[in-house]
Amino acid sequence: MAHIMDVQSTDSVCKQLKTFSENGWPSNRRNVPEHLLPFWPERTDIHLAEGLLLKGKRILIPACMQTEMLDRLHEGHQGATKCVARAQESLWWPGTTRQIKDMVERYEICCQFSQTKTEPLMSTPLPPRPWQKVAADIFQWKNSHYIVVVDYFSRYIEVDNLPPLTTATTVKWLKVIFARFGMPECLVTGNSSQFASSDFSLFAQDYGFRHATSSPRYPQSNGEAERAVRTVKQLLSKSLDPQRALLAYRATPLAHGLSPAQLLMGRRIRSTVPTTAQALYPAWPSLGAFRKRDKELKERQKDSFDRRHKAKDLPFLIPGQRVWIRTTQSTATIQGPASTSRSYVVETERGSFRRNRAHLTVPPETELPYSEEPVSDMTETPGYHCDQVGKGFPPTRETGRVNILVLVDPYI
Repeated sequence: MAHIMDVQSTDSVCKQLKTFSENGWPSNRRNVPEHLLPFWPERTDIHLAEGLLLKGKRILIPACMQTEMLDRLHEGHQGATKCVARAQESLWWPGTTRQIKDMVERYEICCQFSQTKTEPLMSTPLPPRPWQKVAADIFQWKNSHYIVVVDYFSRYIEVDNLPPLTTATTVKWLKVIFARFGMPECLVTGNSSQFASSDFSLFAQDYGFRHATSSPRYPQSNGEAERAVRTVKQLLSKSLDPQRALLAYRATPLAHGLSPAQLLMGRRIRSTVPTTAQALYPAWPSLGAFRKRDKELKERQKDSFDRRHKAKDLPFLIPGQRVWIRTTQSTATIQGPASTSRSYVVETERGSFRRNRAHLTVPPETELPYSEEPVSDMTETPGYHCDQVGKGFPPTRETGRVNILVLVDPYI
């Protein structure tokens, strides 16, 4: 404290502030020296207390000591909010909050471990017809592995046990379900080895569907399958007869008022709940009303999510820009946008990989390389999986991404 008082007594700005505090400030702002104008809004709180210049109860720090105080505030590498809170208890100078935030952003170690900001929720448009686009995923339950397939249009779920967890059994089961409901135009999966193998790519080509994968290590990008997995796990854990529970799910109206069976087959299915024979005759529901309701639900959920999480778009990354990969704790260089939502192809010491924007942090003071590459939208390619990265997928400069993530919770 004595050292701060000594510095205040020799600092020209502090000496003038002491004079104004003792003798009063000019009545007009125009009569204040230009270098003291930042203190003008706080003039009524600046005063002397036993020879120490204060702003309220906070010590006024001379310019020559501000860098040292910033370092002390940032001891322990706490976030900007906590550093500001420490400053608000005892220290002040004009622009304290802004300087603290800038300092925290400049520390590379803080950027690497900073919390990822939430981006606005993205919606996947409803497919034109049932079973045109489906999602699949593999999950584990009580030492057994299961595969789940869900239709993007109807949310109709199929699930089965996979005794040996191999590509061959995965393909075999998918062939069974495709024989039952027909071949989809597009299958969206995760990046497990069963879906990323060359055998699965051959299966996609042989059966004539596009295979698109979600962002590696970012399951939210395959939101439809992830939500279906959660639904199936609830059925498995709560019911003594899982098949009967699955029947009940398929026959139960969802949030938009129609059951998965109605939307997929154009009819209600008979369950343990008594119903009239007339209600079981085939009758397609009003698909126009269904589409309208589905759109309203998605828009409502997006507004709620974005408002609740204060979601904001992350900055667009430029090819050649250096980034930090959170999931592997390593540095990489941006090669360009990938083919999936909010993803980039990055170059590391181990090769090129696709990573979601949420996994990439920009180190402080990174120069942005100039790029004149054209922009285009996502195109899903047959048999494409996570490590088959390529070029030619730059996003629009306005958005820098494409849509694939499901946002609405249609299972309730």
